[in-house]
Amino acid sequence: MHTSKFGLAVIILSLLGSGCVSPQPPAAADTAQLKLTNQTVFAVNWMQQSGEYSALSYQAFNAAEMAFIQARPKPGLKKAVVVDLDETMIDNSAYAGWQIKNHHPFTNASWSRWIEARKAKALPGAVDFSHYVNEHGGRIFYVSNRDQKDYSATVDNLNALGFADVTPQTLLLKPAGGNTNKVDRFDAVEKQGYDIAVFVGDNLNDLSGEPYHQLNIQRRDFVNRHQDEFGHKYIMLPNPSYGDWENGLSKAYSAASDQDKLKIRDKMIDAWDGK
Repeated sequence: MHTSKFGLAVIILSLLGSGCVSPQPPAAADTAQLKLTNQTVFAVNWMQQSGEYSALSYQAFNAAEMAFIQARPKPGLKKAVVVDLDETMIDNSAYAGWQIKNHHPFTNASWSRWIEARKAKALPGAVDFSHYVNEHGGRIFYVSNRDQKDYSATVDNLNALGFADVTPQTLLLKPAGGNTNKVDRFDAVEKQGYDIAVFVGDNLNDLSGEPYHQLNIQRRDFVNRHQDEFGHKYIMLPNPSYGDWENGLSKAYSAASDQDKLKIRDKMIDAWDGK
C-alpha cells in the first residue's frame, strides 16, 4: 500500500511537470480581458497578411503626394506635412501579435519595451513619401503621442527604416506631463513659419483637435462636415486594431471593467434581425 501511494505521487508530479494536468480555470476578470484581446485577432491577421492593407497604404500616400503638390501655402509661409507615426508611418502589429499570443493587455510598460526593441516596420509607401515631401519644397513633421522617454529609440527605428529628416525640430512626441491632444504641437509647427498643407494619420485626432475624446457620433459628424477635405487636406490610413474610436463607443467605456467593455462592444453592433 505504501509503494502504491509513492508511485501515484510520482505519476502526479510527472504530469504536473509535463503540463498534462489541466490548469485552474482563469478568473472571470482574466477571461474578459482575454476575450477583449482575442477580438483583435482578425484585425491583426488582415493588417499583417492582406494585400488590401498594403494597397490602402500605397493609395493613401499616393493621394498625399498629389495633395501636397497641389496645395498652395499662405503667402510668406513654407509648406509642411504633419504625419502621425504608429499605424501611419510605421507598423506595430507585431506588438499586437505579442499581446494576442501572450494573452497580455496593453500596458505602457510593455509598449515602451516594444519601442525600445526598435522593431517597428515601415508602412508601404511611407518612407518614399517622407522623402518626396522634403525633395519637393516642403518639410515633414512627425507628431506622435509616444513618450519622451522613448525618443532615442524612436529616432533609431525611424533612421534605420530610412525616413527623411528625423530631427528634434521635426519629431514632436507627447510633452512630458502633457496630454495626448496634438493641437499645441500643430500650432508649434506653424509657429516655425510653416503652413500645414496635409495631415496624415490613422486616427481623427491626428488631423484635428476637434474630434479629440469625443463620442463616435461627434467624430462622424466631424467627418461629414469636412468630407471635401478627405483625400486633399486630410489623408486617413486604416487601423481596425485600436484608436480613440474605441473610447468613443460610450462615455463610460474608458473607465469600464473588461466585462463591461465587452458588453458595450456587443451593444453597439447594428445587427439584422434575420427577417
